Amino acid sequence: MRDVAKRLRRISARAILERAQEVLGSVVHPSVPGSAPWTEVPPDARQTDFDLEETLDESPIYRDRPLTGQDIWMSYITHRRQPIILTVDTSLSMTGEKLALTAVALAVVLLEFPEDPIGIIAFENEAKIIKRPEERISIQDLVERFLDVPAQGYTHLEDGMRAALQMVRGLRGVGRGRPPSTVLLSDGKYTAGRDPAYLAPRFPHLVVLKMGQERASLELCRELAQKGSGALREISELDALPTIMYSVVKDLLRGRSLA
Repeated sequence: MRDVAKRLRRISARAILERAQEVLGSVVHPSVPGSAPWTEVPPDARQTDFDLEETLDESPIYRDRPLTGQDIWMSYITHRRQPIILTVDTSLSMTGEKLALTAVALAVVLLEFPEDPIGIIAFENEAKIIKRPEERISIQDLVERFLDVPAQGYTHLEDGMRAALQMVRGLRGVGRGRPPSTVLLSDGKYTAGRDPAYLAPRFPHLVVLKMGQERASLELCRELAQKGSGALREISELDALPTIMYSVVKDLLRGRSLA
């Protein structure tokens, strides 16, 4: 039975990846300029060029020592790193098609941005880390790992937000001055823990993606986004989830403010 379940999970993951490929579009990754000694140019640097002005400033002509790699300066550009934490509800209220489309949305993001510091947290009775921001994992393994999260009866939104906040705090300085953004995907209902609104102001930037058309939970989602200095996006049609999440993450990585 275990082998059968494993094969079914792999088949499901492959189907999710195929769906995710259909959503992908073109993305221009943001870059930042830099200058450093030749020996200290980052390995991911592009468009490297000799920096004559900086090299002359650091020239050893008037020093009693030979020229070294530290004296030759290069200009370059590098990919700007914008940490993002995706926090997704996997409780019973998010099972079935919602869960499958959530998996597609996560696959879309990781397929397009495999090198960016993106963390993923799932929560139901409790929060569970699916991927740490600096972890490198194949998309197939990521989807299977996500599908392994059991859908349980309670929705502990408070615990999910606490776990996300802890991950955010561990990412200080990664974005070169830009604070991490958190994207919370939920229907806005919680059946365990306290009202999580008190946690929202502790986030530097919180974007809430509300699933479903239920209006009763809309006020909490709006409050979380406002207190978290972010934005609210309503997703009334399930099929739109992968495209909307992809669009939100793309804008965040390109430095656009969602507020």
